Amino acid sequence: MPENASAASCPPQPEPPTRELMLKAQQQATDRGFLWRISRDGRDSYLYGSLHAGRPEWFALGPRTEASLHRTGVLALEINVTDPAVLAALREATQGPGRRLPDGLMQSLRSAWAAECLSEADLSQGAVEYHAMQLAVAQAQRQGFFPLYGAESVLLMRSLGAGRPVVGLESVETQLAALLARDDAEAAAMVQDALDELKDPKSATSLARLSRAWASGDLKELESYADWCECLGSVSAREAQERLVGGRNPGMADAIERLHGSVSVFAAVGALHLVGPTGLPQLLKHKGFKLTRVF
Repeated sequence: MPENASAASCPPQPEPPTRELMLKAQQQATDRGFLWRISRDGRDSYLYGSLHAGRPEWFALGPRTEASLHRTGVLALEINVTDPAVLAALREATQGPGRRLPDGLMQSLRSAWAAECLSEADLSQGAVEYHAMQLAVAQAQRQGFFPLYGAESVLLMRSLGAGRPVVGLESVETQLAALLARDDAEAAAMVQDALDELKDPKSATSLARLSRAWASGDLKELESYADWCECLGSVSAREAQERLVGGRNPGMADAIERLHGSVSVFAAVGALHLVGPTGLPQLLKHKGFKLTRVF
């Protein structure tokens, strides 16, 4: 914690999931998110749209999600976070040399970083655009959303406990290519967009609205995300969003098709990968899959 920050001003930190927390979440477990059964060649797999962060009371799978997971032979996440090589590549990207920002913008990033009680030492190395994403995570924590309690964490815990293999739908290099800037100018634009969004009080409202849409499985609301999120106002923000979401979907659809050829798969991806003509449901339909909403 920075010397000039008090604990009261810092984002709350998640408690490690205890047996008591998990039992309480299980007692009120309900199906959240977006789940399709995807069928082809006499085999059923599942496509699940998740939220990458969650509340403690969400740390359980609903009955239909749980049942669908147990019918499959492999869990597929965007990247395989159980693979040491993947973790090493992520570490290298976040600790290696980063893009150079103009002095004024770097100072703004530094100030925002300190306000979220993040380590100054961490800011001095690694990708500056990745640091801007960490600020968004800290802001989500202020609203009670934590990556530790995200749906992927529960799916991963259930699968490892059952001995179900875990695989990635894409390589960490593919994901980093979408996440990170291609040059200094693009890095500066991404950081500026992130800082502008942090200053906008509507950002908290948009996150709350997205979480409600996810928790209630409101697909229509999710599909209109670009109209109400107020996060795509600049050309650079729209380009980054397209690269991060739409640009990765064809590769993930190919991976789901490849896995489905030999085993029933439960594929969990961020919910925004599901919407629009280039969303995963549409791409899988084009590949001959029959899709049926489970809930």
